[in-house]
Amino acid sequence: MEVWERVVRELGSMPVLLWLALLDKKHLEIKKSVLFVAAAVLLVAGGAGNVALSLRLGGGALGILLLFFCRFSKEAMGMADGLLIFVCGVAFGLYEAAALCFFAALYAGIFSAVLLIAHKAGRKSRIPFLPFLLLGYVTMALILHTA
Repeated sequence: MEVWERVVRELGSMPVLLWLALLDKKHLEIKKSVLFVAAAVLLVAGGAGNVALSLRLGGGALGILLLFFCRFSKEAMGMADGLLIFVCGVAFGLYEAAALCFFAALYAGIFSAVLLIAHKAGRKSRIPFLPFLLLGYVTMALILHTA
């Protein structure tokens, strides 16, 4: 991916993910109208990259799997989280969506473990996932920039 494509993608994606992360942290939910606007911006920003159609479809399939997980786990993970991962998968491709999910889950797991050890939360406590998705995106962007 060329430098200008990366800049367009980062400048379009980072503020949107930050906005969603702040909303999720404050309210533990994202309104559908906000999610659709964010999805449109992410798709436009992600479209700046040169990602093969098959990788975009694979990223979308990963998002659909997560949406099924959200639905059948009685929303252990929120539908907005699944929808955002679906959009990121279509926008950025399978490999980057998988890396994004990996890093987000890793950070959320570490944070949850700290809360459990400190007795600040229980096993059934809810935490916002989008801040960890933002951290995963930043990690992924840093790794890709140095590669």
